[in-house]
Amino acid sequence: MMEKMADEMIEHIERIVDEYAPHFEKQRTEEAWPVLVKLLEHFAENASFYQVVLATKRTPIFTERLLKLLSTLVKAKIDRVEMEDELEESGIHKEIAIWYGSSALIGTIVAWLRNDMPYSPHFLAKQFSLIRSYSYNDLI
Repeated sequence: MMEKMADEMIEHIERIVDEYAPHFEKQRTEEAWPVLVKLLEHFAENASFYQVVLATKRTPIFTERLLKLLSTLVKAKIDRVEMEDELEESGIHKEIAIWYGSSALIGTIVAWLRNDMPYSPHFLAKQFSLIRSYSYNDLI
């Protein structure tokens, strides 16, 4: 039953990504990551489910599927803003940048859920964008 619920939630998350990811611009200074805002809104709307499968028990099947989806999202962001040359010049392997970015996303989401979502989805997405651009020279 948990696997069926996880499948349904992942499908819903994929629909959100498919709907909002094309709205990304090629700019690196966007106020907040639009698809991340929508994902965080989805997590907030379904907080009781996500607090169980991510923040409390960390159900491996769901966590792995979500991490794979977030990795795809981070890879698309890197590809969209054509950062491969910058990563290479910095000595950063694209694959490691994707691992890092997706792990940071899932870790932030888990911490947000564990702390009863003290920030709005938009604020959290904006903070993530600021941290990414300030701390990591917008490489991720």
